Amino acid sequence: MAGYLEISPLGLAVENILFTAAAVAYLVATAGYLTYVFGLKKFGPLAAYLLRFSFLLHTAFLVTRTVNAGRLPLVGHFEFGNVFIWACVLFYLWGEWRLQGKDYSVGAFLTPLIVLYLGYLTVIPQLVEKINISRAHKPLQPVLQSNWLQVHVSASVLGYACFSLAFAVALMWLLKTWLKDKSFVRNLPEPQILEEYMYRASGLGFLFQSIMIITGAIWADTSWGRYWGWDPKEVWALITWFIFAVYLHARFTRGWRGLRTVLLVIVGWVAMVFTWVGVAWLLTGIHSFG
Repeated sequence: MAGYLEISPLGLAVENILFTAAAVAYLVATAGYLTYVFGLKKFGPLAAYLLRFSFLLHTAFLVTRTVNAGRLPLVGHFEFGNVFIWACVLFYLWGEWRLQGKDYSVGAFLTPLIVLYLGYLTVIPQLVEKINISRAHKPLQPVLQSNWLQVHVSASVLGYACFSLAFAVALMWLLKTWLKDKSFVRNLPEPQILEEYMYRASGLGFLFQSIMIITGAIWADTSWGRYWGWDPKEVWALITWFIFAVYLHARFTRGWRGLRTVLLVIVGWVAMVFTWVGVAWLLTGIHSFG
């Protein structure tokens, strides 16, 4: 088909099988984490092993996609979304490993978010073909044939992953604070611990978001002769950056804690999701390829 890469049937079949297996494994892992947080503590280690297995399957899928396409899978909604999800799990597993199996409750809030992201990437393409969200392998457009692609998009997915983790913890804080008498809430960490977790995830995400904006500006200058063009995706990336900048500044310099900081993180996550999803569906610009 014109405009698409020719992929061998075997390579395509392996890729599709690995993606489906990873999605199912993530769903099972989510059930394990939710069972843990609702009181069956013995399911915690099992859920962790299931998530690691899901992560390995997802890694194998991304490697297979790389081999099939002859490039890193960083272009288009489907590829970006998968690498973004993979990074979310990577950061969470790193944090879980640092806790040495003492608590698995964050996984009960992050994994449903992972399943939601995967659902968006798999269900929506069956309904609508408005944006480049299909699994089809496309060659790189000339403007994307640059080393800046890897740096810029990698920083973006890592920032989004950290912001997603911060959002999951913000939801935990709300439940822990508002539903103190519910049995499953007692299994969640104390609000002070959750705030520190949220702060560190947001700070790391802010760093990657800054790198993404800076490298994007440099890339834009080499490609189009200007650093900034007020493209919708540029604008919403900056809005996301600004919201988290306000949160980090307020916490660090003014000692903000509690509900207002949690709400800032949630609003920042909403802005991030709109940058990824909303801009692609509702607005048009030079970032239509991703």
